[in-house]
Amino acid sequence: MTDQMKSKFGPFQNSIYLIFFLLDLVIVILIVIGLIQLAFDLFLLKYIIISVIAIAILIVGTISIFIFYRKNELKLIAIRRAKSISFILIPVIIIIFSIVTIFGRQYALTVVMGIILLGFLAGYTITPRLNIKYQRFSRVIFALIVFAIIAPSGFLVRGNLDPRTAAQVWNMHQIDNPGFILSNGLDPADVNGDGFEDYVTNYEWDGTIRVEFHPGLAHVTERWPAITVGVIANAESSCVGDFDGDGNFDVAVAHGSEIFGSFPPVHAGVLFIWGPSSESGMNVSAWQMSRDIDGTIDGGQFLYIRGQEVNGDGALDIIVGGRGLNPRAGLKWIEAPVNLLDRRNVSKWQVHNIDANLASGHGFEFADLDQDGDFDIGLCNADWDTPQNQEQLIWFENPGTGTPAQKNPWLKHTLYQSTEFYSKAQVELYDLTGDNYPEILIQSDNHIYIFKNPQNPQINNSWTFIKIPKIPEACWNSRPIEVGDFNNDTKPDILGMLVHHDGALPTDKASVFWMEYAGSDPLSANWTTHIIKWGEGLLGVTANGEKWDQVKLEDVDRDGDLDIVANCEECHTLGFVYMSVVWFENPLV
Repeated sequence: MTDQMKSKFGPFQNSIYLIFFLLDLVIVILIVIGLIQLAFDLFLLKYIIISVIAIAILIVGTISIFIFYRKNELKLIAIRRAKSISFILIPVIIIIFSIVTIFGRQYALTVVMGIILLGFLAGYTITPRLNIKYQRFSRVIFALIVFAIIAPSGFLVRGNLDPRTAAQVWNMHQIDNPGFILSNGLDPADVNGDGFEDYVTNYEWDGTIRVEFHPGLAHVTERWPAITVGVIANAESSCVGDFDGDGNFDVAVAHGSEIFGSFPPVHAGVLFIWGPSSESGMNVSAWQMSRDIDGTIDGGQFLYIRGQEVNGDGALDIIVGGRGLNPRAGLKWIEAPVNLLDRRNVSKWQVHNIDANLASGHGFEFADLDQDGDFDIGLCNADWDTPQNQEQLIWFENPGTGTPAQKNPWLKHTLYQSTEFYSKAQVELYDLTGDNYPEILIQSDNHIYIFKNPQNPQINNSWTFIKIPKIPEACWNSRPIEVGDFNNDTKPDILGMLVHHDGALPTDKASVFWMEYAGSDPLSANWTTHIIKWGEGLLGVTANGEKWDQVKLEDVDRDGDLDIVANCEECHTLGFVYMSVVWFENPLV
């Protein structure tokens, strides 16, 4: 009878083996394609998507074939063998995946995948003893439960990891890295009155507002003393200034989300953290937080804030920008009360729209572009939710210091419209040509754009622009740009910084670089690029590569040349942070 069964089902059995063989072949081909994609473009996200598809096909295909043929007498022989071979591929794929994540320095993801593999293998010994009916299915569920418990907890852990020393051409020194995620702001002021610039930084994920104090020249390459002066949900940006007019530095914070009605609720607004005297600057309890300014409460997602004297009355005002749909934050200036006694009364601060309909107001800069005696504002409105056909490089013309027209929307001039700028691309306003009319500079993935000020900037289409090609090592998503003289040759140089692409910033990309020009004409496009720092090599998903955010130039160590102070918004694996606020030591002079 057994021989008859084998004879009867022999061809059928061979076809089942063929089906499983083809299924496994498809899986292997998908994994190979994923590895090739990873090798050529270093985007781990693509590899993970392909791997997930492969594993899904393997599991669903195997179970489907088993269910389809389970009523046949062959299920005890052919399907069991073929199915076992297919299921062996699951831990094999996970092992390959773990090797790839180690290569990508995705250490937390490697641990999680190892736990999944351990859970899958442990199921072979645990689930049979529990007398569970569907053993293989229960093993998968067991592994997924372990994953669901472990993965989110990674974000609750706080710590820091060392960045790659080999990536640093200029020495990079850590100013502050408390293990908080998403350092989003950077603004200098001598808070404690010791003659050195201190910095304020906000950490969006944890909501902490930190002040980092320059430790003096003897300890400037060590971690700086820092305190947390406030905690505000979704703190997006912060700045320093004497907003209450008492002679001490305060901090203004823009915060909130464009998703209102969430639980717990995250409200948007602008508030102050009033600072104490310089002698008490490091006393945490001496800092006092206000409530939100009335006209800013839930007024959109505020992203960027700076102190600026707008109307000439001697009181430091605020300019803040953001995004959102309902309502839209736009670009505003917030007028400080003239009376000193009213400065800490946030109900006395008046909000005026510069452009209520601006899609995104981030990274703006101030300069007198038309040389009429007041500051104007330049920015790029590219952002995640800015429609591509509305992404523009623009400047706002100041109606005149102290005039009633300042409280109305300002005249907007569009210089350039393009989809080539990365989200929140920043601008630099700087007089490159020495004619007192500042140019506007901005980065794209492949070029540095210099928009030449025509000395009558109000006339549309009168600006000309020069595209300076970036070297291949600097061609990547870009955001910060700054101008300064790094080599003390009296000519302006350009500083550029990159941000990750889907989490990836490879080791062969110049995450920080500077450019100098030959001759006497900066518009000749005869520029040479020098590397300051190479990429960390993180590939995305749970370990994001560098996302440089803000940058300031100053002589930190007082050795006669410009150094670089910058905050890196992202460079972390789950809750472990490689860098937050750093300074690069200039070796050129």
